[in-house]
Amino acid sequence: MERKKRGLLLVLAGVLVFAVSLVLLLYFDDLYFIALVSLFIGVVLIGIGTALAKEMDASIEMPREDCYYCRGTGKIDAEDQEETCPRCGGTGLAREDD
Repeated sequence: MERKKRGLLLVLAGVLVFAVSLVLLLYFDDLYFIALVSLFIGVVLIGIGTALAKEMDASIEMPREDCYYCRGTGKIDAEDQEETCPRCGGTGLAREDD
């Protein structure tokens, strides 16, 4: 729950930075570059906050259970026969470093 609260705070901060940059800073010619940078920062904060609030970042590090090379079968198609998958050794399970 703590991550969701932090995510929502980041979204609100991003919206605030974006709105202030769009409404106030963008209209001054001298502050045009600063306004563009702060608009970018606001969009990044909104994106990161949304990812934290929806817990999308937790799924990034989830290990795969099936071998990606043989798709979990343990066998690959060679020229005229099936062979044991060289990546998983025929188990069909992903290695720890995948």
